[in-house]
Amino acid sequence: MSKSLSVLKQISDEQGLDSATAEAIDSVSLLLDEGLAKIEDALFDSTRQAPKPVSEIADYILDAGGKRIRPALCMLGAKAFSSASEPIVLATVCELLHNATLLHDDVIDEGDVRRGKPASRMVWSNALSILGGDYMLMRCVDYIAQMDAVYTQRFVETLKALIEGEIIQLRFRETVNTTQDDYFEIVNGKTSSLFSFATTTGAMFGGGDEKNVGYFGKFGHHIGISFQLIDDVLDFDSDSVELGKNLLADISQGKMTLPVILAAEKDPAVVELLEQLKAGEQTNRYASEIAVKVASTGALEATRTAAAEHTRLSIDALNGVSASNSAVISVLEQLSLSLLHRTR
Repeated sequence: MSKSLSVLKQISDEQGLDSATAEAIDSVSLLLDEGLAKIEDALFDSTRQAPKPVSEIADYILDAGGKRIRPALCMLGAKAFSSASEPIVLATVCELLHNATLLHDDVIDEGDVRRGKPASRMVWSNALSILGGDYMLMRCVDYIAQMDAVYTQRFVETLKALIEGEIIQLRFRETVNTTQDDYFEIVNGKTSSLFSFATTTGAMFGGGDEKNVGYFGKFGHHIGISFQLIDDVLDFDSDSVELGKNLLADISQGKMTLPVILAAEKDPAVVELLEQLKAGEQTNRYASEIAVKVASTGALEATRTAAAEHTRLSIDALNGVSASNSAVISVLEQLSLSLLHRTR
């Protein structure tokens, strides 16, 4: 078994991924050979020289897991057009930037748990977690600065989108009246922008022309939205205690996910329950009532339908690509569908 496949199988086991997603990840690994193992090494090497405890914070969040979807997409984007070289640096930047935002988000949102473990800020402090994220961001800038200016431009655009998405989300912190348009504006900034960066820069690195790079950008955009929508649905698969904690946390932080927004549009009583939940009154009771109403209004099914539409659009974009490696396109389609149907 290759080192890369071993790495992904370990991630698959730790994440408890369903068989379809695990199978898709195996297909990705076989295509990328040792590439993802190189990225894994590069991730931990990138922060090794950081002063303690920042180096420990970086190791802590990187070691906590994550599916490594973004770097895999970057690598596959390059391999679709060329097998001559691998975008190890770009793929590493994708994952470092993602983890930097997680460290910052947990401080902004006062999050206690990340990937099933105490959030970094709970182990160290808010200040040190911010500095950990800053250090990872600095390493991203350091890497990108060594590349062609066109990658720097893409990186800056993505960083701008990530920050603006967070700002928009914070703007709704004091209200439960987030609209669908507001929600998708946030998701476009905070989630799909980094997916699109991964797929676009990968295709650029592999030598894709402007038209094909554009298709890969659309693919990343739509698969990123679908990924977030399914995350929103899976939040409601938690047991009643965890659901109460998560729903309370989301609402108190101003995070109105699409299932809740759709339920509130169909049933005005949901808005009243959200206000009571946000006020901290009988939180478990109201969280449970909201969960029941979300399910009864068909909001979960509607969110899955929206995710399926974005997955369809992502595959449509892939169908427009004229790549030299059709096997890569096939695996990307497989991965898109598996992420849509994942259970965790």
